[in-house]
Amino acid sequence: MLVYSHIVDLTSKFQNNVVVLGTFDGVHIGHQKIIRRAVELAHKIHGKSIVFTFSNHPLEIVAPQRVPQRISTNERKGNELSKLGIDILMNIPFTHEFANITADGFLRLLKNNLAPRYVVVGPNCTFGYKGEGTPQILRDKAVQFGYNVEIPAAAYFGNKIVSSSRVRHALRDGELHLANELLGHPFTIEGKIEHGENRGHLLGVPTANIYISDKYILPPDGVYVAAIELKGDKYHGIANVGTNPTFNVKRRVEVNIFDFNQDIYGSWIKISFLEKLRSEKKFSSVEELLAKINNDITEAKDYFKRKSSISKI
Repeated sequence: MLVYSHIVDLTSKFQNNVVVLGTFDGVHIGHQKIIRRAVELAHKIHGKSIVFTFSNHPLEIVAPQRVPQRISTNERKGNELSKLGIDILMNIPFTHEFANITADGFLRLLKNNLAPRYVVVGPNCTFGYKGEGTPQILRDKAVQFGYNVEIPAAAYFGNKIVSSSRVRHALRDGELHLANELLGHPFTIEGKIEHGENRGHLLGVPTANIYISDKYILPPDGVYVAAIELKGDKYHGIANVGTNPTFNVKRRVEVNIFDFNQDIYGSWIKISFLEKLRSEKKFSSVEELLAKINNDITEAKDYFKRKSSISKI
């Protein structure tokens, strides 16, 4: 997948483009439905599928007080889009200048730089100044700007529309299973491993520590079964989200990787949350904490054994 961080004129390089518009935070199952349709159309006309999206949330510019926490980083979003078969990702900054582009101006920008044969959007998509562009306007302008329009129906789960807002609510409410169902993949965070207090190592359960910016959402404080990707390899482990109230540290994510003992400070780590084991609590002694951690590890290993047995059936 080709990735551009600014608007590039691709009209001389690629023809028969299918352009899909959206914010795509989390790349949930509703997004996936739209993107798969775009990829299908691109294959059908022997063209390229192009996602046109923003590297920051538009509300950061037009209404900073209402900016939601993000579900995924730009890197994670790109990875998920690549898995879905997108050929080109144009992931540009949303700026004050961009916010003032009219709906017609935006469609002209698409025509001049991407020359779409098809434009694919979700039924709630808006574009242009103050969101004046709607799916109906996109249809009305199709002949003028020379494209066809595809608007797949919204995706539903549990009789409710799937949306990034719904994923955020599920995560905040501690409904990890629901969030993962809506996403169509485990909720995943990523970051650089940083030095902590080395307390886990001294207790015999070394942890990798990462600090997540408040602009990104995390599930409620607690201990979770986790799948881990590190330096291209995959591992099992447990992840603790919170302040570790027994020692009262800064809020972070601590990961214990099973059967692992390497120096990985400064490495990039991806952590997928599979199931919550328990809420975070303060223990009366280090011995009580250690006993509980060892129990968490046993429960998590049992979880992976069960999943392994099911997958073999």
